[in-house]
Amino acid sequence: MTAGDFYRIEFRIQNSTRKYYLVREIFSDAKKFSASRLITSGTPPTRTETDRCASLYGFDLELKCITKAAKYRTALFRFDQTDDADAVFEMERFRLFSARKAQMNPADQVFSHIASCRDVTFTEQELTRLFSNGTIPQGKTLSAVNRVQNLRNAWQMRDGKMLTAAKFYKLHAVLSANLGVPKLEENLRPALEKLLRGFSGNIKAGFYPFEQCILLYQDLQNLIPDEELFTEEILSILLDSFGYPIPPAQAKTLDLAFSFAAAENPKLESEIRQLNAGLFKVKSGGKQKQLDLF
Repeated sequence: MTAGDFYRIEFRIQNSTRKYYLVREIFSDAKKFSASRLITSGTPPTRTETDRCASLYGFDLELKCITKAAKYRTALFRFDQTDDADAVFEMERFRLFSARKAQMNPADQVFSHIASCRDVTFTEQELTRLFSNGTIPQGKTLSAVNRVQNLRNAWQMRDGKMLTAAKFYKLHAVLSANLGVPKLEENLRPALEKLLRGFSGNIKAGFYPFEQCILLYQDLQNLIPDEELFTEEILSILLDSFGYPIPPAQAKTLDLAFSFAAAENPKLESEIRQLNAGLFKVKSGGKQKQLDLF
């Protein structure tokens, strides 16, 4: 989904009568997916009528659009190892639910991500204080501080673009800074770059991005098994760039990731339903919370 998601009012002429609908649209893969609900007939709806419709039926419209888009994406890609269409459908619902939640309730994810990384001993609150005013918690070593600083620098490299060999090596250098970690061995570079070219080629050929991210991670882990922090960060960056905010610990295999998404979807659906109800809640009398329509 994009930042252009919105509800809007649309009228249609049916049997010489104007009927006004609340319309929900989401955009994915250069396509528009929409759903609508009748508000009123004859005269334009009042603000209260519109808000009531959004409060009562807005989430149902949301869910219909997400279902349409997820079904479309399930049939869109080629697959290397995945043959479970239901699992892919749930993963695509997870992707769209996550995007919608982030849009309705934006939050900076950097500290929660760093706190979840391998060998990090800082809490989110400690990271917030460290990077806001330089407060180092008692007992934290210089190496621990350097590690989270490196992870923050790596986070700032995220740009949603394809992973190139140059970015791959730069990321390794950033994550290794001031930790005494040796550079990647020169004799590994041909194999590493072959994996990256294969990944890029498969994406361009229409293979399922989510599946390809995990397969690349597994190949990298086999090739450089002592670089777990680095390979997990690569996995996180790739999944994030394609819209799948799954912690690396839950995405080391396809089955594990599919199970994670299926378990998270009911929670995300409930959270979005509550956020939607809060945005468009209608009260009797007094000032209404208004719905911006485009």
